[in-house]
Amino acid sequence: MIKMIYDGDPGIDDALAILLATKSEVLDLEAVTTVAGNVNLEKATKNALRILELAGRLDIPVAAGMPSPLVRELQSAEYVHGEDGLGGTYLPLPVTQDKCIGAIDLIIAKIMKTTGEITLVACGPLTNLAEVYGKQPEIGENVREIIIMGGAISVPGNITPHAEFNVHTDPESAKIIFQSDLPVTLVPLDVTLKTLLTNDNIEEIREAGTPVTDFAHRVLKYSLNFSGHKKLGGCPIHDPLAVGVAIDKGFVKTKKLYVNVVTDNIVTLGKTLASENNTGQFEDCKSKLNVCLDVDARRFVRFFIDTIISK
Repeated sequence: MIKMIYDGDPGIDDALAILLATKSEVLDLEAVTTVAGNVNLEKATKNALRILELAGRLDIPVAAGMPSPLVRELQSAEYVHGEDGLGGTYLPLPVTQDKCIGAIDLIIAKIMKTTGEITLVACGPLTNLAEVYGKQPEIGENVREIIIMGGAISVPGNITPHAEFNVHTDPESAKIIFQSDLPVTLVPLDVTLKTLLTNDNIEEIREAGTPVTDFAHRVLKYSLNFSGHKKLGGCPIHDPLAVGVAIDKGFVKTKKLYVNVVTDNIVTLGKTLASENNTGQFEDCKSKLNVCLDVDARRFVRFFIDTIISK
């Protein structure tokens, strides 16, 4: 079993990613940590608890992290995810929940007490991760891998023509992580935009008739009506693909690249830049990232559906 911590900002695709992780036969979800992004921190934390209750996994601790980006004001995305962040489903909160230490301390404690056992999957702004790295720079020696959903290498962004939402929301934190010596695999829009759930896929999920698939159907139908997704012809399952990469590297093809982030230009803010050489604007990058540039989208979508509908 692969021990995993999920760090995100639930969010529709985060919710689906967490459900995928709880249903995986090879992942042991150790904790869910939350960060402000798609919604504010309070909503993100409540939504994480809601999803884990839906999955029957309230044994998994939930810890709240950073309430805002490192130096900027939060620009959330309820216009995509709904006022509650979960497509207007308004799932009930758990009746009881255990108190937990903060996200930063939890991540550090779990990773530092092991050696190479925990995979951290980060699918929101990288504020929590930047705080972890600043507080415990040796974290890279103990973590198994850090898989990040974010950035756009050779495709346009999804929040501006240049930038992907997670990186654009907190570009300073992304810059810290991308320039670090951490063992990062980056799952950018280049691959996630290819993993589309069509209306037929969504109806197949509905037919399974479980509480999880009923919820997945509702949020996916909501997401399908978003104008950007209508143009794509389906719902991209960004965050689930990052979890999928933790499960099976065979879903993607990667290339080792130095990656940096634009933080000093208002027009191109959050743009991810990539190069094979650490010269010029990449000279501060300590190591290359494993950047996913291609995906077996059909196989991953089939895997996602089969896992979500499984009893």
